[in-house]
Amino acid sequence: MSTRTNRDVSRRELLLLALVGLVAVAIQIPIHDRWAALLDEGYILAIADEINHGKLPYRDVVIDAPLPGAFYLLAWWFRVAGTSILASRWLAVAGFALWSTAAFAIARAALPRAWALGFVVLLLVYRIAAFPHWQIYSYSLVAATLVTSAVALTFRAWRRQSPPLFALAGMIAGMGALCKQDYGLAIIGTLGLALLLAPLVEPGRPRTARSWLQPPLLLGLGALVAIVPALAYFAAQGALPALIRQTLLVPLSGASSFDYTRLPASWPLFTQDPELRAQIGSYLPSILATLWWPHIEPGWVWRQTWVWDAGLKILYWAPFVVFPLAGMSWLLRCRRDGARESSGLVDAQARGGLAGFGGLLLLAWSGGFLLAFNRPHDWVHLMMVYPPQILLATVLLRAGLLRLPPAWRRIGTATATSALVLLVVLATALGRDLRSTMNFRLSSPRGGVFLDQQNGEIVEDVLADIERHAPPGDTLAVWPVQPMLAFLAGRRAVAGFHVLWPVQESDRDARIIAELEATAAPRIVYSLSQFQHLGPVSRNAPELWHYLNGHYAIDAVFSREPHGPLVTALARRERAHPPGTPTLPQGAVDGPAQWRLWPFGTVLATPIGAPTSLTLDVPPDGATLELEWGVNPERWLSSYAGPFRFRITATQTGGGTSVVLLDGDADPDRVLADRRWTSARLDLSRYAGRQVQLALRIDAASPIDDPLDLAGWREPRLVPNSPRTQ
Repeated sequence: MSTRTNRDVSRRELLLLALVGLVAVAIQIPIHDRWAALLDEGYILAIADEINHGKLPYRDVVIDAPLPGAFYLLAWWFRVAGTSILASRWLAVAGFALWSTAAFAIARAALPRAWALGFVVLLLVYRIAAFPHWQIYSYSLVAATLVTSAVALTFRAWRRQSPPLFALAGMIAGMGALCKQDYGLAIIGTLGLALLLAPLVEPGRPRTARSWLQPPLLLGLGALVAIVPALAYFAAQGALPALIRQTLLVPLSGASSFDYTRLPASWPLFTQDPELRAQIGSYLPSILATLWWPHIEPGWVWRQTWVWDAGLKILYWAPFVVFPLAGMSWLLRCRRDGARESSGLVDAQARGGLAGFGGLLLLAWSGGFLLAFNRPHDWVHLMMVYPPQILLATVLLRAGLLRLPPAWRRIGTATATSALVLLVVLATALGRDLRSTMNFRLSSPRGGVFLDQQNGEIVEDVLADIERHAPPGDTLAVWPVQPMLAFLAGRRAVAGFHVLWPVQESDRDARIIAELEATAAPRIVYSLSQFQHLGPVSRNAPELWHYLNGHYAIDAVFSREPHGPLVTALARRERAHPPGTPTLPQGAVDGPAQWRLWPFGTVLATPIGAPTSLTLDVPPDGATLELEWGVNPERWLSSYAGPFRFRITATQTGGGTSVVLLDGDADPDRVLADRRWTSARLDLSRYAGRQVQLALRIDAASPIDDPLDLAGWREPRLVPNSPRTQ
């Protein structure tokens, strides 16, 4: 081929790459400012904001697992474009466009132009299926973009046999490791192995020590050039031990001790799987859970068939089928072609198969992401390893079609094209619904994005409460996993902890309690809408939970609908109470009642449907029984047995007429106003100087599973009257 022809081909390829990038940007514009993730997105935005306020990651701010690259990139971007969710979304848009362009460049090494463009269309469909990845800025997004770009650059370096390009590819992959170490290190390892094996599958290349060792060594050297200075910087700041703990030791401990989501059982396939359905929030595509679950769950297909179960299992296990098939295909192709092939890349472009170094590098890209597919094995994490598997499947599909007779080949191609069109229609419908559903614009200058009405109103209510009760210069605890609220309010984290995870540094609770004590923090935002698979705060942070129950109480509840988001604001008590300590005299309670810690305080939990007796000696000057009654706040969203009737009657010991002191109803599952502890002051002056028996009884409208975990009496205490009030 002449130099001019080569130049024309290169120009067309560059134009195609540019076109892919522009299209990738264009399809994101209508939806890039929709939705927000209070946890994942808020976490990285809040930490980037902390960096811009002089905080050093790992030393001043705790970062659970990832290395700091993506946080520093976003901090820099905030200084350029302003600090807001919307500003971060433009980085996400650019990231997806760059990643799509790099993925297309990789695809062109194994597919002709039409098939590579078809693969790009699949990537654009994948963009909505991978939600919330690529919708929000994240360290996974940055790492995936960088390591995929490194793979594409390695293709180019191999074609040109360019040492500088090998080193540059390693440097880019190293920067990917600085954002998410499992992605970066896995790809560096698989690329290095591919380069080491390259002379075996490229017979036309010289097999000298230099040809064997130079490319992988340059790749590794480039990675070290990126990684070592970053680690040296943290070492110079005295933060390297904390970095090692938070990015290596603590995650490894969590992997062995915490039961993260696992892959669904592959068999039986054609039946409803109770375990899968019990964790459907983890396994279902997030975009469907966000937009279409209210239509899916009551439908006949979900309730009466195994279609969803089988479909999800196939999607989860497909990469572990596609990758071995592609590996076997590559091995068979190498064996068949042998010395006849001087360039695997040319062969793959010409006939569409996995061959030579081109096929090996595709396997390295795919295998690297599979190696990095650590638990949790939920939909969100699955989607980040899927694109390389999609490319392998596309290459295998084309190779299979080429082996068919012409008529069957046309039928197969038409079927594949029709399926692609259907996927485009489905993705378009989801994008349309995402845009129309997320129509509530956040008023915060740090927002700039649209949420759905129910979440948007709650966020606005919480931000207004923060402005009223938490001074701007103070730190603010937003727990357990809603750091976006602190970011929108422009508040720093307490003791550097933006979230309360099941697995964190061992001194976490002590550090947080020390700062809460030192600052006497007046306000804490605490969400009762939590991720069940993470477990309750009482188990994940027992010391902190104990402290909060003694020093804070629910002061405000933010809830707009019965089964929507539920957030509370905690106020610091004027007088702390030792949590878990009975607030009544010893021996006063007779019955199966138990003292428990519920949000937030010590509660006398009494069994539903059976009375509990209190025997109290009323002082001569009289007394008042002060208490709060209600349903356990952790059950406000699941107290289906209501309404509940709370009743207290009093009878003088030794006989006498029973007097009703309290008679009230609560149904927090259905009535938003009942999502509270209701205060009561029961005057016992008529029993002054005598002993009185109180019968505490709670009744439910329907049977319940745990009679001692649903409703009770918060911190009942007998308060003697002063002489002048007799």
